[in-house]
Amino acid sequence: MTLMTPINATQSMATQPISVRRARWGDKDALLEMIHALAHHNGDTPELDLPGLIDLMRADLPWLRLLVAERAGALIGYAGLVGGLRLQHGQKTLDLHHLFIAKEARGQGVGRALITEARATAIALGCHSLTVGTQDHNMAAQATYRACGFEPQTLTGKRFEMVLKEGEIAL
Repeated sequence: MTLMTPINATQSMATQPISVRRARWGDKDALLEMIHALAHHNGDTPELDLPGLIDLMRADLPWLRLLVAERAGALIGYAGLVGGLRLQHGQKTLDLHHLFIAKEARGQGVGRALITEARATAIALGCHSLTVGTQDHNMAAQATYRACGFEPQTLTGKRFEMVLKEGEIAL
C-alpha cells in the first residue's frame, strides 16, 4: 500500500469511492505514519515503532484490530479498535481507540465510513457496545460521534495507571 499521498494533487480523487477494509500486512508503513500523525495532532510524542506495530498487528483480540480507508490506492484514514469487556455484566465491548483521517480527506465521509465499519465489526464480534473518547476541546469529533449515533457518557471515578518496567514485561 502506498503511503498517504497529498490528495490536493488531484482534486478528482475526492469524488472517487472510499473503501474500508481490515488492514493488511502491506499497510504497516502507511499505518505507522498515520499513527504518528495522530499522536502529533494530539500533542503527544509517538513512541510506537515498526517492530511494535508488527507485534500488535499479529496479536489476537482484545489487543487490536485495524481498519483502513483507502481511495485510489492510497490510505487516507484508519481506525484502531481495541476489545474490552464489562466483566460484571458479561458484556464484550469494542473501543474505537484511534480514528484518524488525512487532513486532505477530512469532511468527505471517511470518518463516517470507518465508524460504520467499526460498528459492523462490533456487531459481528457480539459486542454490547462500541465506545469512543475524544478530547474536551475537539468539538468537531464530538459532533461527528453524536451524528453517528454515539451518546455522551458521564464518567465517574478515576482511572489509574501502573507503568511496568521493561524487565517485568513478558515478551
